[in-house]
Amino acid sequence: MKPLALTLILTACFATGLIAQDISGTIGGTILDATGSTVPKAKVSIKDTDRNQVVRTIVTDDTGSYSAPLIPAATTYSIKVEATGFKTQEQTGIVLNVSDNKRINFTLQVGSASETVEVRAETATVELGTPASATTIEGTQVRELGLGTRNYETLVALMPGVAPNATDDLYVGNSLPSGSASTVPYSINGARNSSNNWTVDGADNVDRGSNQTLQTFPSVDAISQFKVERSLYTADSGRAGGGQINVVTKSGTSKFHGGAYEFFRNDVLNANTWSNNANKVNMVDSANALNNCSTNFTSTCHAKTPPVRWNDFGFTLGGPVIFPGIQQRAEQDLLFLLPGMAESHQLHHL
Repeated sequence: MKPLALTLILTACFATGLIAQDISGTIGGTILDATGSTVPKAKVSIKDTDRNQVVRTIVTDDTGSYSAPLIPAATTYSIKVEATGFKTQEQTGIVLNVSDNKRINFTLQVGSASETVEVRAETATVELGTPASATTIEGTQVRELGLGTRNYETLVALMPGVAPNATDDLYVGNSLPSGSASTVPYSINGARNSSNNWTVDGADNVDRGSNQTLQTFPSVDAISQFKVERSLYTADSGRAGGGQINVVTKSGTSKFHGGAYEFFRNDVLNANTWSNNANKVNMVDSANALNNCSTNFTSTCHAKTPPVRWNDFGFTLGGPVIFPGIQQRAEQDLLFLLPGMAESHQLHHL
């Protein structure tokens, strides 16, 4: 019993920490019949289809309305509505992003509750629950778009109203290869680049000295999505008057999954810069390695490409929690993530 009690205590502590993090969303709406009248006391079940788990079961009020706040975001849901004298209706494929306030309305058909009407594709909806101007970047986009330094920050520059300072690369880490501090270069809606609020799973992720340096950089393969709210965000977002950037990391599903990766950059694959070629910087003789091209320039002399050594490698692993001897599979699934190990060296001889 002692190991079980310890497990329960640790699980409760972990869950308490999650409650404090703003990585949730809200689903609500109104249930109507074919005549447009409201349907009170209808049973609404919201299921996380990725985890195969019902996360909320509620009953509509006298106005036929329902609301499910603070449910986990960055996942896909289905909603089933059951009411006496009406066919059961289910809608699938509802993607809930972080800080979303989705309104999903239903119009029930008269019939037996044993009959089910299923809507497989989510209808296009307008965000009616919040006036915030926001853009969500999905994890698939983060992983598959070409990011030179494998840093999700780069994609913030694609948002409307974002003005980046002149920079070639956004490196992962608190400092640049030159040794200076790595700062966030983005001005959002005219605010200073120090006026943005960056969070990871709802936790503060900004150095509060300058408000310009991020503390942690989740692996690209560990990101489920991130959302950039640019203006008119709701009262649950604060601390900064510029943008609100919230990163949500992956969570587990009802099946085991994972992946391994290696991203490789090397000077043997690079072309030289125009300025190096024009100024004859770091000249070498391809025909005679002992020849000093600075004093004896020949037709076989050329500017050597600056050396680059960049390796970014790692893996992720996730799936359900299984307690041997207690139950075959836990209802609550977790993702175990091993942070991507990375090694980065980039040298330029000018």
